[in-house]
Amino acid sequence: MNKVIKDIDSALVSYPTLQRVKEYGFIRVKGGIPLIHPEKGEFDRYEVLIIFPKNFPKCFPKVIEISEKIPRNANRHVNYDNTLCLAVEPEEQAIAKNGISFKFFLDKVLVPHLARETFRENKGFYPDGEYAHGYDGIWEYYKSILDKEDKQLILEELEQVANSSWPKRNDKCSCGSGKKFKKCHMDIWLEVLKSGKPYVQNQIQILKNNINNE
Repeated sequence: MNKVIKDIDSALVSYPTLQRVKEYGFIRVKGGIPLIHPEKGEFDRYEVLIIFPKNFPKCFPKVIEISEKIPRNANRHVNYDNTLCLAVEPEEQAIAKNGISFKFFLDKVLVPHLARETFRENKGFYPDGEYAHGYDGIWEYYKSILDKEDKQLILEELEQVANSSWPKRNDKCSCGSGKKFKKCHMDIWLEVLKSGKPYVQNQIQILKNNINNE
């Protein structure tokens, strides 16, 4: 816990409107996050409560937007417990698998997410698209990486990635393109495995169950 506290305090040097607090015996971070344009200055601000799960830093902290500027519904990426949905699960796993600093989370995850919400409120849509919630979001995540729409084909390729021997770098790619593996699907497969082979194997089973229950 001392390591986490040091990490939090180090990040808060760059976020003076946030403060570390202790509530119900747990360390949390509470306060405002200003959104600042490099030329025009502050253009929006959100009040947040940030909670640190036991698995942090190998998962994202949980964030509740306590100013309630973001509507409380799934279409605005707010979960049933009022925490923000900051990424689909495999995306979060890929980012945080090896641990992240709290400052990285603020800089690269939370602040961009809040900026997207301000854009959505003003323009009516998200600037860079969005993943759906639940199983649909997981399918969309793998569709975007593998560039496939058919769920069965996605599962077959995930099985290849997680459970089969890979071609050697200079072998022809198994997709049939005729290209060398290193010039075709190698980077894509490596992207899938950023979340770890055991995690992908577990996702395969989850997605198989989802298809069987449709």
